[in-house]
Amino acid sequence: MSQRPGWQLPLGLMLGAFIALLDVSIVTVALPDIGSDLNTGTSGMQWVVDAYTLPLSALLLAGGVLGDRCGRKRTYLTGIVVFTLASLGCALAPSVGALIAARAVQGAAAALVFTGTLSNLAQAYPEPRERARIIGLNGAVGGSAIVIGPLLGGVLVDSVGWRSIFLINLPVGLLILWLGARSLPETSDPDHAHLDLTGQVLALVLLGTLTYGLIESHAHGWASAHTVAPLFTAFAALVLFIWWERRSPRPMLPVRLFRDRGFTVPNVCSFVLGFGTSAVFFLLSLYLQQVQGRSAIQTGLRFLPLTLSICAVAPVASTLCAKFGAIRVMVVGYLVSAAGLAGLLLLDVDTGLGTLAVVSVVLGAGMGAAIGPTQLAGVAALPVRQSGLAAATISTTRQVGTALGVAVLGLIVATSAGAGPGTEGFADGFVRGLHISAAVTAASTLAAAVLLTPLARRTRPAVIPAHARQSADQSLGMKERREG
Repeated sequence: MSQRPGWQLPLGLMLGAFIALLDVSIVTVALPDIGSDLNTGTSGMQWVVDAYTLPLSALLLAGGVLGDRCGRKRTYLTGIVVFTLASLGCALAPSVGALIAARAVQGAAAALVFTGTLSNLAQAYPEPRERARIIGLNGAVGGSAIVIGPLLGGVLVDSVGWRSIFLINLPVGLLILWLGARSLPETSDPDHAHLDLTGQVLALVLLGTLTYGLIESHAHGWASAHTVAPLFTAFAALVLFIWWERRSPRPMLPVRLFRDRGFTVPNVCSFVLGFGTSAVFFLLSLYLQQVQGRSAIQTGLRFLPLTLSICAVAPVASTLCAKFGAIRVMVVGYLVSAAGLAGLLLLDVDTGLGTLAVVSVVLGAGMGAAIGPTQLAGVAALPVRQSGLAAATISTTRQVGTALGVAVLGLIVATSAGAGPGTEGFADGFVRGLHISAAVTAASTLAAAVLLTPLARRTRPAVIPAHARQSADQSLGMKERREG
């Protein structure tokens, strides 16, 4: 009989996902201080965010394959070591260029951590309903990290300084290494994993040039070679990536998987979730500090209703997934998230705490009901032997959405605001850009809910699709025969 995992295993994995997601959001409240201290403007602050999310999103698929091929424990713990060292590099960065470089290393390491968390959990909990609960709990922990980040970051920035938001990763990283070394078993499926270097390079070129073109278009204009050349390169890389992945005998991302709506729709929705709810933290943090003049800690405190709402709803959503199925819970989560994003249209230059709190609670409830079920639907769409690929794909689509969301929404706001903070018309222009961004993200999130609806009608109240259940049932049947 296989031994039930103890508390150290899930804690060590969930802490890894927690700090990796924490560094997506905790930096947002520190951006004005970083910009002032390192003498950089809006585009520099966008790069501090996207230098992390770009390599993270581009390397998630490779991280999943490396885990399946080289060992999930080994890959996960390597990611933790590199992430911890890169966090020290961020804290010691003497310039914005050095900070961006260290953030890029952080993001690359976080790719190993993210995929390692989900694939190790899927391996440690083969029973479908138990796996659903533990992955749902992991989604709740990760979701809370996204919104705890601004609160914790506000306290640290105002009391110690912006460099402290990276230093806190050091003791947590050491704790994770201790827990993982003691509790994680080594698992691998090398026959189902292949490191597609050509596909990986094309993915990096695609995401890097696309984001560069979008961010720099505000400074150089759409007709400039600084904008046209990278966007054309991104388009060419996309065409080549699809061609190569269809042609390769062992692709990084088997395109044929997207023929299955049960796999494709959750990944499309995951992209939308990142583009809307995750990227909007970047805008809200700048709105509170640069438009309303709040301090870092005041900004963090104003994110608290969002935090509490996510933490309250996420465990309930996890339970409902086991009863009604992840897709049905996702529909509700995306509908509520769309309502919360539309609520940002109510914000103005002098909006009070009450209105912001109500909007935040609605948005947080939607996120709490969407994050975990989306992860679960993505991982459950493939057999357990491909858990690394499934975890990588669902995480990739969300992080790509976040990176492009920061670039696109940041461009919308920067174009509307015109000159920098404190100049005439900046506050009103920023709010106009925020309203446009709210309309775009609310509409796309509502569209995701509509896309999910036909799938929800055909899905029985089960945790995972039939082919994934069959894989798990065969594993359980072998176990029962051995016990018999």
